Amino acid sequence: MPGKCPVDIKQAAYKINNHNTEFIIADYGTICFVQITQIGKVGKLLLATRDKPDNLEGSSTFSINSLIGIEDEKIDVLARQIVAELNKSPPYKTLLLGYSCKSELPIRQIISILNDLGLKKDTIIPTNGF
Repeated sequence: MPGKCPVDIKQAAYKINNHNTEFIIADYGTICFVQITQIGKVGKLLLATRDKPDNLEGSSTFSINSLIGIEDEKIDVLARQIVAELNKSPPYKTLLLGYSCKSELPIRQIISILNDLGLKKDTIIPTNGF
């Protein structure tokens, strides 16, 4: 009998700007994959990481790297907002974001939906000494 999938996956669909918009969150432990699509494709793919160490004021900075797709500052801002939300507290995670939408989505609404889906868990994953 196969065991439970070790990847925690959550998904939902919402109507935003008259377009069906799908959200998927797949938590791989140290990496969180978020897919936001209105066309059923991965689209632009970005990697967002928390820089170390935090600056002296106590806030984190983040690096955004476009892996696939055309540079788009608005999507970079979205990735920065999602990774900041993801890294408000430990455990800190890297974000892999797939984005393919017909219309521009309100960032606050996206963050709210992702939080409702459980973007950030308050549990720390045990390392078992490794």
